[in-house]
Order: sequence, then C-alpha cells, then structure tokens
Amino acid sequence: MAARRMPVLAVPVDARAGADFLGYANRSPLLTIATARPALLVTLTLPAHLEAGHVEFARQLAATAWAYAVAVERRYRGLPPLPEVPVPYTLTAKAQAALDAPSEGPEPVPLPGGREVTA
Repeated sequence: MAARRMPVLAVPVDARAGADFLGYANRSPLLTIATARPALLVTLTLPAHLEAGHVEFARQLAATAWAYAVAVERRYRGLPPLPEVPVPYTLTAKAQAALDAPSEGPEPVPLPGGREVTA
C-alpha cells in the first residue's frame, strides 16, 4: 500500500515569531501562529458546532506543543534531550472528572494587566 501524500511546509522561526490564542464567548476560539521572515500566518479555526474529535485534536496540539517547548528549552540550556517517548495527550480520569463537574464558588478574576483566557 502506497503512503498517502500530504503537503508539508517547514518554516524557519526567529525571535520575532509568535503564537496567539483568541477566545470568544459565542464562537469557536482561534489559534494563530505567525513568523516574520518569511512572512507566514497560520490560523487554526473550528466549525461552530464542536465535536469530540475537535477536543481530541486540541489536546493533541497542546501536548505536542508542550513537548516541543520542553525540548527547545532543554537545548537552549545545553541539557541532553529527553528519551524518545510518545506524547501523552489524554487527561487522567481525575482531571476529566474535574472538567465535567459543575463549577462551584465564585468565577475566577483575571490578574491586573492580564488578558482573560478561557479553556
């Protein structure tokens, strides 16, 4: 069976690159990744009606981004890479139960000077 082809793009990143998350009350959130040279803007969008697959994708993305950040920081600090292991992205039963439980107590208040970001 032949491997399925898909487009791939590798973009060099410099110190002026950035990522931004924008959460909205009545629509799906946006994740934007931008680089300066070459100029590139990638925005991940989701449909208005979210399904379990969208949540799984977001969890995979977050876990992979965290692993990437750890690897970059270790290289920056001159530390050896961590052993090659699969990146876990599923929540533990305890964490999932905390997300499913009705919220109790007062709503969180953003810190002064910070942006309110909801997950």
